[in-house]
Amino acid sequence: MLMERPLALAIAFLAAVVPRIAPGSELPPLPRLGPANSFPAIRQQILEAYSQARAHPGEAAASGKLGMVLDTYEQYADAAACYERARALEPNSFQWLYYLGWVQSAAGRYREAVQTLNQALQVNPDYLSAQLKLAEALAARGDWEESGEVYQAILARRPDCAQACYGAGRVRAARGDTPGAAELLGRACALFPAYGAAHYLLALAYRKLGNAAASREHFALYERNVTAVPPLEDPLRQAVLELNRGANRHIERGIALEQAGMLREAIAEHEAALAISPNQVQAHVNLISLYGRTGQPEKGEEHYRAAIKLNPNAADAHYDYGVLLFRKHEYAEAEQAFRRALAINPFHADAHHNLGYLYEQQGRLEEALQEYQEAVKDQPDYRLAHFHIGRILVNQNKYQEAIQHFLKTLTPEDEATPGYLYALGATYGRAGDGARALDYLHKARDEATARGQTALLPGIDRDIRTVEQEQRHP
Repeated sequence: MLMERPLALAIAFLAAVVPRIAPGSELPPLPRLGPANSFPAIRQQILEAYSQARAHPGEAAASGKLGMVLDTYEQYADAAACYERARALEPNSFQWLYYLGWVQSAAGRYREAVQTLNQALQVNPDYLSAQLKLAEALAARGDWEESGEVYQAILARRPDCAQACYGAGRVRAARGDTPGAAELLGRACALFPAYGAAHYLLALAYRKLGNAAASREHFALYERNVTAVPPLEDPLRQAVLELNRGANRHIERGIALEQAGMLREAIAEHEAALAISPNQVQAHVNLISLYGRTGQPEKGEEHYRAAIKLNPNAADAHYDYGVLLFRKHEYAEAEQAFRRALAINPFHADAHHNLGYLYEQQGRLEEALQEYQEAVKDQPDYRLAHFHIGRILVNQNKYQEAIQHFLKTLTPEDEATPGYLYALGATYGRAGDGARALDYLHKARDEATARGQTALLPGIDRDIRTVEQEQRHP
């Protein structure tokens, strides 16, 4: 499922400030809350935090909490004022220093951010997220050499840090070291294969190095994973994010729950998003799939109708509805839904693939092959589409062409790998290449055994015996 860009909420604050707490006090003042247009639940949350900060003017936690609430809704200037006050009350608190440096950087105040984050790291030098934010702020203000030094220091202790590999590669690229950039960015992609930004910069590096094929490959991976970033353990920023009561935050949590297989909890988060903002198209779109997968197609259809009423050109709504209809065995209607998705977005690889699968089930193999080929054209690493192309080509006795597609299914290794290895080995056997056939069939057997996929073993063993017999009696 896709996610919209985070909502920028319009919460306005006046320039006027609250008077000083006491005569002669040097505490930075709180911002004064002014008229705003925002969702009622968010408005109430801000008012409550503001009231607590005013009621407890000498408590860093109260001022800091208001800063965190403002921070979670991207009101960085006002959040910074609150964090400044919390820092003044607790000068040696890493939390307030880190939060202040973070929002200063987010607001483009990089020089101040560098100073503040350096102070934070004097208090807690091992906090990885603060180290990365410092290197990022240094790069943003053009201090490439210093930024690179911070990234290299991180990698010296954390060579598995994909973010540091990416940042160091970005520094190398900015300083004209394209081969060095490619090496580091390649490491970032190896550590986190869905790292969209790293794939993008690596594609640019390969283009400069004259490797057009590699450049195209990484551009395709970037387009598939535009917003994907490696997970980063940062409990302090997580505490800020958890304060967010906006619709998009519920959608983000819902997507994370869906990816963890917690579908009913994911539904609850998406419904909570719609309770805040009923016109959130993406929440409706995601619920089509979620309700379909939990055996509630009627509710899924309700959200499909709501989504296309709000945006008739939401290609994913038509696609997810097609999947829902396929689950109900309403194949003609599913075909129409996939076609509507493709009319809006001709490069929708999943819609091409599923339309091809429909055609294959109906025996329309040439049409199926064409749709699968469109899918891999739009998404070159689409393993399942390559697998289906390979099967059709095997049935057409085009073994060498089929082998080339099966080879593209072997990475990454996962639960599907034993079946893909089996298909490749069997095809080498049909093509008369007994040595490679046995190699891949034995690999398939080992993988299937290791993963407990015992249903595959009789077929694999049968094919191994057949190939061995053919080698003994050619």
